[in-house]
Amino acid sequence: MEPSLVGSFFKMIGHLIGIKVQRDERRIAAGIEFRNAFASQLVGLYPTPTDWPKGTGIEHKLKAAYPALENAVTAFRPFVPKRKQAKFDRAWLLFYSATKREGDHSYLHYLNFNSTWVSQDSGYSHEMTDKTDGKKNFKRNVDRVLSFARDV
Repeated sequence: MEPSLVGSFFKMIGHLIGIKVQRDERRIAAGIEFRNAFASQLVGLYPTPTDWPKGTGIEHKLKAAYPALENAVTAFRPFVPKRKQAKFDRAWLLFYSATKREGDHSYLHYLNFNSTWVSQDSGYSHEMTDKTDGKKNFKRNVDRVLSFARDV
């Protein structure tokens, strides 16, 4: 191989490595910004619910935080690998919509409910109770969204 050809080859390899390093640095910075946006908007709610509002107050807090969180999601999404973007979108939807419908900003899944119903199985009837733990649902959903920024 000619010396100038070898030099050009190594120069090209160096350039490609530089591009990858810059892309990785941008991805890391975006992940940090993403996590920080959630941390600043969810103070007292996540990761430990030290300031969880009484009654339905969580809905008001999350509706107020939604625009900033949506901006963070939108800014971070291009850094999510293409093969994971559908899961990322689904995690975001599960966070902000109890009905799992796009655009439906409903946070009822973060309220504590006790549902009771009668189950009739094989001729026997018995009462069943289902308890919804809003704080647990909230933590699980935030963890799910933020999991996409963990590997950066």
